[in-house]
Amino acid sequence: MAKRFDSAETILKELGEAAENAAIAALAEGAEMVMKEAKQRCPVYEGDDYRVVKGALRDSIHAEKQKGGREYRIIADAQAQDGLYYGKIVEFSPKINKPFLYPAMDAKREAVKKKIVDAVREAIRKK
Repeated sequence: MAKRFDSAETILKELGEAAENAAIAALAEGAEMVMKEAKQRCPVYEGDDYRVVKGALRDSIHAEKQKGGREYRIIADAQAQDGLYYGKIVEFSPKINKPFLYPAMDAKREAVKKKIVDAVREAIRKK
C-alpha cells in the first residue's frame, strides 16, 4: 500500500477548521454558562407595580447567536405591561443598582476562555 502524503497547506487547513469548529461549540457552551449565571444573579421584582410580572426579567434572559456562532449576546428583554423594556434600567440605573449581566460575564470570563482553549487543543490533538 502506498503511503498518503498531505501537503502542509492541507494539514493546516484541516487543523484550522477543526480548531474553529471546536471553538464555536465551546463558545456556545460558554454563552450558556454566562446565561445561567445571569439568571442566578438577576433580581426578582418584589414590589407592587402591576406592570411588572415577578420573575419576568430573569425568565427573559437568553443567548442570541451572532455571526454564525462566533459571537453571542446575552439579553434580558423583559417588557412591562405598558411596553417598557426594563432590563437595561435594572442593569445600569444608579437608582436601582442591581447589575446582573456584566457581573455574570465577569464571573464566568476565565471559565469560558479555558473551555475554548481546551476545546481547541483537544481538536488539534485529534487531527
